[in-house]
Amino acid sequence: MAWVFMDLEMKPVERQYRHQWDICRQEVIEFGAVKLGEDLSEVDSFRQLVKPVYGPIPPRYEKLTGISNDMVAEAPDFETVLNRFAAWCADAETVFAWSGSDLDQLQGEVKMKQIGFPLASLSEKWADFQKIFTGAVGLKRELSLEQAVNIANINFEGHQHDALWDARNTAELFRIHRDEERFKAVIGPLRAAVNPQKQTSFTLADALGDALKKLNLPDE
Repeated sequence: MAWVFMDLEMKPVERQYRHQWDICRQEVIEFGAVKLGEDLSEVDSFRQLVKPVYGPIPPRYEKLTGISNDMVAEAPDFETVLNRFAAWCADAETVFAWSGSDLDQLQGEVKMKQIGFPLASLSEKWADFQKIFTGAVGLKRELSLEQAVNIANINFEGHQHDALWDARNTAELFRIHRDEERFKAVIGPLRAAVNPQKQTSFTLADALGDALKKLNLPDE
């Protein structure tokens, strides 16, 4: 049994490619994933850059992701990497991503690039861990990965907008979620404040201190 946690980094499709842009407005430039074994330890990882087709990576996205046009110049195309990724996670019971947007991206890009890929092999085992985690905390609106990591009182490993590190941090949240005692210790106060059994005049920030005010949590 294995669980996979994955993430994608994308860049926009240039507007000059109007037909493609109408189908899918972004292209994947990086796949990142980790595979956990039954004891929830990392047993393998997957990282692959992807060469975009519809325009170069804009400077803002180079800075955001750390992925330059030079880095993807000799990278394989989207279809090749998607097939490699699907083969790599074929033994996974579930493929988790932080939100449903990554699956939406794969579906849109497969259609845009007219790839004959059996996406059902992935979508049938896909799960949105953002929704699972946010629901477990008791919030009605979804948390960003950064907010969830802050709430769980752990350090964000690596840097954000790196597909592999985003996947690893999602996997760490999964470990916390699966450990009842650990989850209760780090999330219990927040869940109690969000869903008090009795009405109280205290706010969420009052209950958890000034540090929570910095998280920019979504409204309930």
